Amino acid sequence: MKLKHTIAFITLLCTILSYTSYAQNTLRVSVRDGATNETLPGANVLAGDKGSSADGDGVATLTGLPNGVIQLSITFIGYRDTLVQVTLPYEKPEFVVAMTALEEQLDEIIVSSTRTNSRIEDLPLKVEVLGLEEMNEESTLVPGNIASILGDLAVITIQRTNPINGNDAIRMQGLDPQYTLVARDGLPLYGGFSGSLGVLSIPPLDLKQIEIIKGSVSTLYGGGAIAGMINVISKEPGIKPQKTLLFNYSTLNEKNVNTFFSGKLSKKVGYTLVAGANIKSAVDVNKDGFSEIPEHNNFIVHPRFFFTLSDKTKLNVGLTSNLDNRKTGDMTAIRHGSSVDHPYLRKENSLRNGIDLQFTHAASADHVVSFKTAVSSFQRELHFPYREYADFHFNGKQLSSYSELSDRRQLGKHNLVTGVNLITESFRKLTSDAIPLLNYDYVTTGVFVQDDWKLTNKFTVEGGLRYDHHNVNGSFFLPRIALFYKASDRLSLRLASGEGYKAPNILALSDPTPYMFNNGSSVKSEYSTGVNADINFNTVFFDELEVSLNQAFYYADIKNPMKVITDTINHQATLQTQNYTISSVGSDTYVQMTYKDFELYLGYNHTEALQHYPGENISMPFNPKDKFSTTLAYSVEGKWRTGIEASYTANQFAYGSQYYYSGQAVYNSQRVANFWFVAAMIERKFGFGSVVLNVENLTDARQAHHQKLVEGTVTKPIFNPVWGPLDGRVFNLSVKVNL
Repeated sequence: MKLKHTIAFITLLCTILSYTSYAQNTLRVSVRDGATNETLPGANVLAGDKGSSADGDGVATLTGLPNGVIQLSITFIGYRDTLVQVTLPYEKPEFVVAMTALEEQLDEIIVSSTRTNSRIEDLPLKVEVLGLEEMNEESTLVPGNIASILGDLAVITIQRTNPINGNDAIRMQGLDPQYTLVARDGLPLYGGFSGSLGVLSIPPLDLKQIEIIKGSVSTLYGGGAIAGMINVISKEPGIKPQKTLLFNYSTLNEKNVNTFFSGKLSKKVGYTLVAGANIKSAVDVNKDGFSEIPEHNNFIVHPRFFFTLSDKTKLNVGLTSNLDNRKTGDMTAIRHGSSVDHPYLRKENSLRNGIDLQFTHAASADHVVSFKTAVSSFQRELHFPYREYADFHFNGKQLSSYSELSDRRQLGKHNLVTGVNLITESFRKLTSDAIPLLNYDYVTTGVFVQDDWKLTNKFTVEGGLRYDHHNVNGSFFLPRIALFYKASDRLSLRLASGEGYKAPNILALSDPTPYMFNNGSSVKSEYSTGVNADINFNTVFFDELEVSLNQAFYYADIKNPMKVITDTINHQATLQTQNYTISSVGSDTYVQMTYKDFELYLGYNHTEALQHYPGENISMPFNPKDKFSTTLAYSVEGKWRTGIEASYTANQFAYGSQYYYSGQAVYNSQRVANFWFVAAMIERKFGFGSVVLNVENLTDARQAHHQKLVEGTVTKPIFNPVWGPLDGRVFNLSVKVNL
């Protein structure tokens, strides 16, 4: 009996010791810079519900860890979040983790627009990314805005909305600008009244990357994302402080001064600061007496602060202020003020202020809760003549907000994202002339769910569903499904389909006029169905020639399209639902090749976008049916970089004559001239930074060579729609200084 008791006691003791050993592993994690091997004091290491911060030697100590394979999540300001696995017990004194600095993360691109923070090559949704290298290059070529770099893509067309106002709009897949959603850091606040000006006036120096999603993403972001989405991502502080000054001057008398500063205020607090001034003088390029380039002063300030509240919790807070003043029209009126002989002077002043907050909490490596919110105030004042001897003055203000709470979980083979959001838009007229347009308040509440189900290592199914309720226009259900097959590291295929909608808002489509009315009760919301497919292939020849090929196809169908119709007899401008449907079908092809110090890009886009009337189809205006783009660059590391890019725009139509069909105004399409647009640059790098000489529109392609931009008389000008370049050949010299 004693022997049995002794054996039982020993067995119980071993069990207790085994359990104690199982639960009491201690792991020392040494966190280092992957490039320099320097230690990173203050880095946060998380294992399940246990966490620790690295000490002065860059070592974090975790206790009470179980035996077996555990996953570590390591975060640090200025570095990409890192996930690694380690098997316990660990025999060596320290487990070493190498982190990648954000400024060095060029090859592996993490996409935030899809909410899963996945690598670009593993996404069921096709996303094209212009990364940090492209942003740094563009900041010296066209430092004032991002319009130029977006226009380099074959699938995107940048259209000037008026031959004198200097404002640009984005068209994707042959569709009008209102069908492309623009967001900053995942916050879509460029809509309604505030979307009519300054969307593209973001300096590239402020950006980490731009994410372009082709096709509908309304299931994730709600109304408006029918043709696609452009999400501009701001820079984050790197491990090393950065101080950059950029100076630029062009032959159009444009002057730019932009600055970027980043660093750390403490181990747990980082910051970035962008400030810029872009000054343009009025220029009459084609000598017709009216300014293609307005007198334009733009100032921007964008500070952001990054807080590491704990091992599991981060908080980012940003402020944005953008002041934009323009004066355009008759050159004599711009210089000396309007008069009876030269009355046409258009003045525009706008101020955009915003604050955004993004909070993330990692409950575990497989469970992240996020909350983001932003409030934006946009005030715009317009002053222009609209009748002989009469001026129109308008002053309005829009207050917008976007708030979202989302939950991302990894549940076995499912990557599940659920969330709720609230979007508000309030418009108020201020001290304006009499105008029928009334104040409005729009509130949209939404619920969404997305599931990335990895059926096998090669095949993923993504399903999504959104429910939105608009306080004026009712409810919308938006389903979406995507299939992703990764045959190998070299070949992948995608197929996706989703629905979208666009709620009526006349200020989203047109500038205010003296006779603008609010949406009528008969105006319906637009509905869309989209299908996208693409094939990606990449390989390496001769150990040095890297080739990447993408072939995409897309289709979109839009019902109940809206258009602003002006009744010149009764002096009324109203938003009306049209009696036609819109379709867009096309293909987008691009090839990227890298050989030693050479880079080559070839892109071709073909789009058939049509308005379908009963018994008649009319081509969508301002859609180049064929667009070819190419870029060739050569670099000598640390010394030289030079390149040339060209695009050919063909088979484009503009508005022609007007007639009435079933009581509605119909515009014929009139084909316009094809044209080449060529640009070239050369950069010399020095120890202090770099000097760049750039030329845009080398061949001097201009719409004015084929058609008058302004018709009528000096006192009653009529402005033709813009379908081609206006600025002519432009040289600019920029100097970037790294302090």
